[in-house]
Amino acid sequence: MGICGGSSSPGIAVVSNKYTINVENDEKKQIKNETNTKTTNQNNTNKLIQVNSTSSNNKNEEIIKKQESTKEEKKDKKANKLTFKVHSSQNLDEIKSKSNKQLNDLSDLNKKKENKKQNKLNDIKKVMFEKTERNTTPNVDKNDKEKNEKFKRRSKKSTTLVEKSRMESKFKEEMKLNVKTQTLIEEQKGDPSKKYKVVKRLGDGSYGTVFSVVNIQTGATVAMKKIEKVKENEIDDLEIKNEIDILKKLDHPNIVKIYEFYNTLTDFYIVTEYCKKGELYSYIKRSYTENQLAVLFYQVFSGLYYLHDHHILHRDLKLENIMISDIEKDIKTKEEYFWIKIIDFGTAKIFKKNKNEKAVVGSSYYIAPEVLKQKYNEKCDTWSVGVILYMLIVGRAPFDGKSDEDIIESIKIGVYNNKHPKLLAKSKEVQDLVSSLLERNINKRLSASEALNHSFFTKFNGRALFSNFTKEEIQSYLDNLLNYKFQSKFQQLVLAFVVHNIPQSKETKTILKLFRYFNISGNCKLTKIELVNGLYKFRDKEKVDKVVDDIFLMLDGDNNGYIEYEEFLRACVDKSSALNNDNLKYAFKFLDKDNTGTLSVEKIMGAFVKKGNSTLFSIFKHSIKEVDRDKDGKINFDDFKELMLRVQ
Repeated sequence: MGICGGSSSPGIAVVSNKYTINVENDEKKQIKNETNTKTTNQNNTNKLIQVNSTSSNNKNEEIIKKQESTKEEKKDKKANKLTFKVHSSQNLDEIKSKSNKQLNDLSDLNKKKENKKQNKLNDIKKVMFEKTERNTTPNVDKNDKEKNEKFKRRSKKSTTLVEKSRMESKFKEEMKLNVKTQTLIEEQKGDPSKKYKVVKRLGDGSYGTVFSVVNIQTGATVAMKKIEKVKENEIDDLEIKNEIDILKKLDHPNIVKIYEFYNTLTDFYIVTEYCKKGELYSYIKRSYTENQLAVLFYQVFSGLYYLHDHHILHRDLKLENIMISDIEKDIKTKEEYFWIKIIDFGTAKIFKKNKNEKAVVGSSYYIAPEVLKQKYNEKCDTWSVGVILYMLIVGRAPFDGKSDEDIIESIKIGVYNNKHPKLLAKSKEVQDLVSSLLERNINKRLSASEALNHSFFTKFNGRALFSNFTKEEIQSYLDNLLNYKFQSKFQQLVLAFVVHNIPQSKETKTILKLFRYFNISGNCKLTKIELVNGLYKFRDKEKVDKVVDDIFLMLDGDNNGYIEYEEFLRACVDKSSALNNDNLKYAFKFLDKDNTGTLSVEKIMGAFVKKGNSTLFSIFKHSIKEVDRDKDGKINFDDFKELMLRVQ
């Protein structure tokens, strides 16, 4: 059964599956004088007068006298030129040795001069920076106002450049860190009844009992599925852990969200979103217009496309496993549209592309014929969606029977009533969609991505819900998005935790519409091109172009090349509302596992990082240091709140 409750269809036996930081050195400014000096000196060495051992003594004496007469003049120029006495050939080695020593001494002298100059420069910059940091007036002539102002401007500019460089470096470093949202979902210890109060029992099924419960601390209503453990049955345990592992990886508005789970000695408890409008099965007797069907099934195929793109097979799609989270009227047509969630991933599996699956898994009525033949791929899910579509149009299953055996046999034959009056009363587009889904030839059957692009969704506006807003409604969210500022990784993670755990509201629903409006592909993986084109429709092109690259980089928190729904939500949501006192207390308690009332780097690492990461440790340590008044390496709730309220 679905995690949000409901009756269970006749089923096939389930087969279990087990699854799972440049700082550019400023070394370009090498001392050019040193290089020039070396070059000049080397040339002078090369110009040493070669000694002719056979020349006369008179000629040598004349040369020596000439050298001595000009000796005093050349003393003043010895920094650039060297004068050497010319000796006879037997003293040549000694001359060369002295010459090299002079060159080395001169080179060392130049180096010391340049180093001294550079050190003075660095000292000046340091003093300028420190004075500006203390916001004090530089030590200059107070009567000379113009000179004083110029000094201030230079100092401020220098500080700004240094600070900008430091921030850019920190930004790039932290953006490289890949922290998945799934790290926010973890196994809880203890008794869930101490945290949740049962409101009512929603239903029973083959996998357990589902309740609507209230979070005692936050007051939020959620769903909790209780699954009793079978003694010494490791297979059942693996199936449940498989469901949890898959749910933790997903971030799609049409797939149920998991908050946390418990693994006690006797039971598993999975806490997820609560879908207050119940199962789609409860609405089977309704009469649907093409527009309503288009809106509903566009969401189904969007969720399915996302799953298949992540190599996940659902394998048990049915009316009971599609929940209605809300019903909304179109502001133009006044038609009622469903917001849906796909649930129950107990039989889901990670699949490999181009590799067939063999396990017979699914529910009668909905199971695809190739599954019964034990040779199938992800298109078994689109067959099931075809069955659901047919049932909502006609009111009964396309393959029926008095028993599971009869139903299975009917599916194997593969003949259904495609001439039913209720089906024929619908448009050719929806009829074609049904037949393209209930296609026995798996190679001809539509995939989820192909179905999303079917003419039915174009003609009857399957994306109608996503534009069901006024421009006035979205202005503040667009402002939040375009003004989104860099946050430390610690602040990002806390904000992510808060946003993940807040229940759906009018605000989050409007942001969801905006996200889906931008995401033309329908897969809920927002690309930079989609973001840019979407923003162009509401904001000045020049302003968008200035900020969009940085925004995209900051929003793509897990560095996968696109923006997912919750990443978009974090940027658009009103921070003063999301980071209210109650939500911050809830986040603080999540981090304060031992209830000491303080947070340390070790505690934060334990909550957000499953493996050691020295870079993250350093970042978290820096975040704590910013608000650690006692300087003891720990912060209390007030410190934590101060840090988080800096988020814009």
